[in-house]
Amino acid sequence: MKLTLESHAGESAELMRSVLRPNGELRTEYPLVFDERGEGRLLSLLEGGRVVSTCAIIERSLICPEGETRVGFIGSVVTHPEARGRGYASKLLEYAENTLRDAGCEHALLWANDPVFYGRRGYALDGHEVDFLVDRTVGSFPVTDVNVRPLRAEESEAIHGLYSEHESRVSRSTAETALLLGCPKMTVLVAEQRGEAISYLCFGRGADLEGVAHEWAGGVDGVMACLAKLLTENESVFVMAPGDPGLLGDRLDAIGAIKAHGRLGMSKPLGARAALPEGAFIWGLDSI
Repeated sequence: MKLTLESHAGESAELMRSVLRPNGELRTEYPLVFDERGEGRLLSLLEGGRVVSTCAIIERSLICPEGETRVGFIGSVVTHPEARGRGYASKLLEYAENTLRDAGCEHALLWANDPVFYGRRGYALDGHEVDFLVDRTVGSFPVTDVNVRPLRAEESEAIHGLYSEHESRVSRSTAETALLLGCPKMTVLVAEQRGEAISYLCFGRGADLEGVAHEWAGGVDGVMACLAKLLTENESVFVMAPGDPGLLGDRLDAIGAIKAHGRLGMSKPLGARAALPEGAFIWGLDSI
């Protein structure tokens, strides 16, 4: 048995795709992990020269009013169907945690399809999200002079500037924002006034976020105008916001959107700090 740490390893990525996206594509859906320009890495457990279990990791800084926290994300944990039930995933998870701890990460974060499995290994539900269902039957959107249009190829720097206005967010570069804006099956709308981009909204992405408005920034009038535009082409839009949706949440409440509260993910301390800072589950987590 051999554990390896590699960047963008072909056999490991193909195992992930075959298990998680048997009829689709995974690499382009998460470019920060799988694209050669991203910082993600793949961990693999080999037996007899064959990859039997694998996962992806990426180190990030969370920016919030309390300061920065270095965390490691673990995702796409899969085991070959013929090798399940032998403890491979547990061993790989331990290897991933040790790798992130050695890199200075204080917590490991993940989204779990099987919370019981991860709960037995020290992970606990963490974070808070507010979800809204907005459909054509809700109250009228306010009329504004905002123009809504598709994203232009040269606008990644302007969009990154708007994203960086979030007080709490995952730290990322302009180049990383540009990679994310090119994800498949994602619509990016830009609201502008007098020729200047004032807001943007990302809708859909790959298989995980189909039909979901999962990231936006800028003035709330512009974001509402983007949602109104989406509803001209979709019966409903699912709006997902980490933590406090702020003024946008108030506007959606006012027009009668259905609201629900939920947990955002699971976390495990890797160092001395026992808990993540309040509000650490923040903007950008779903774009890893």
